[in-house]
Amino acid sequence: MRKFRIALLAVSILCGPAYALEVVPFDADAFARARGANRPVALQFHSGWCPVCVMQERGVRALKDEKLFEQLVVYQADYFKEDELRRRFGVTSFSTLLVFRGSQERGRATGDFRVDDLRRLFAKAL
Repeated sequence: MRKFRIALLAVSILCGPAYALEVVPFDADAFARARGANRPVALQFHSGWCPVCVMQERGVRALKDEKLFEQLVVYQADYFKEDELRRRFGVTSFSTLLVFRGSQERGRATGDFRVDDLRRLFAKAL
């Protein structure tokens, strides 16, 4: 067991620090805690059958290994199940992304799926 731990430590040192943008299902409590802790977060209103939503999700996930966004968490909300959340933020279309730093909304986009556009949007939360 000791040799395994030493090998694991060596691999982690050689590979450098782990970082990744996270995409997680929407959880109201986790979302509120992250905003309360002044973390950069995004809220994505998504539907699995929507082709633009699927392309948007691919674009978001393409940024997952960028060190710049290592602290960013994207909460993916089901557009059709989160009626109250949609009303709260004035969202009227799926494939809408909102970015926040703490309690402040810093930007939003609807229908954007290009990686460069998403990168600029997410940078507003930093």
